[in-house]
Amino acid sequence: MINMSENNENFKFITLKDGRKLSYLEFGDPEGKSIFYFHGHPSSRLELSFFVSKMDIKDSHLIAVDRPGMGFSDYKKGYAILDWPDDIIELANSLKIEKFAVMGGSGGCPYVSACAYKIPDRLTCCGIISGIGPVYLGIDGMMKSNRRDLFISKYLPWINRLMLSIQNSMMKKLAKKDDEEILKMFKKMAKEYPDPDKNLLTDPKYTRIAFEMMYEAFRGGINGIAHEVKLFANDWGFNLQDISPTLKVFLWHGDLDANVPVSMGHKVCEAIPNCTGKFFPEEGHISMFLNHFAEIVKTITDAF
Repeated sequence: MINMSENNENFKFITLKDGRKLSYLEFGDPEGKSIFYFHGHPSSRLELSFFVSKMDIKDSHLIAVDRPGMGFSDYKKGYAILDWPDDIIELANSLKIEKFAVMGGSGGCPYVSACAYKIPDRLTCCGIISGIGPVYLGIDGMMKSNRRDLFISKYLPWINRLMLSIQNSMMKKLAKKDDEEILKMFKKMAKEYPDPDKNLLTDPKYTRIAFEMMYEAFRGGINGIAHEVKLFANDWGFNLQDISPTLKVFLWHGDLDANVPVSMGHKVCEAIPNCTGKFFPEEGHISMFLNHFAEIVKTITDAF
């Protein structure tokens, strides 16, 4: 049975100007260089807790933020990707942080790009890990379930909401069962994944925290998750090519990634004016994070 309380004791939140709560978790040195981390989809601030548990954080102040409608952050109807930088500025100001970096993984990467586009003067650099790009760049090589979700969210959003409602009910039932039942769910999911990710998804040490991250995304219901996929599938409201050429962007991607095909990673890197990409032949989507997260944090910290 999943006990979420042990992971929720240390979370914090601020109340934004529009009255919404924005929740976050802090890791590392409070006096260190500040890096805001944007979780994947569907996930939550708990995602970062797993990665940093396997590394010694030095000189870095990592802040993982729940997006609207996920974790303890309030949902906002009509929220846009370009609204996110405003929330991050409010959070940074409340923490008295003037200059900071942003980094994100997978579904968190549109929000990294939005910050790079909208608030470059506040940023030292950006990091994109296994990041989804605008769908017009092409989704060839993307796993079937992700292509389906993007299509349905754009053209048949009511079906997406129905699917998420069913998933939410299943997650609640699974949370009351033992770890073996959760592992069965991940073994079923793993069939679409390349071997480096499949090995992780069928490892009991990983599946427990992975389930907790996903379960926490549904804490406030399905509104935030459903709306976010729709945002991914449609125009983001800005062009990657218009990101400031003076802002350094780092990108990491696995060649075996099936969630976000490496071809998309290359195109994102080519579109952003000042982007340096590093591609790993033997890594998938999830393994990219777990095997290289310490290196990624160090690169971003050193770029201050």
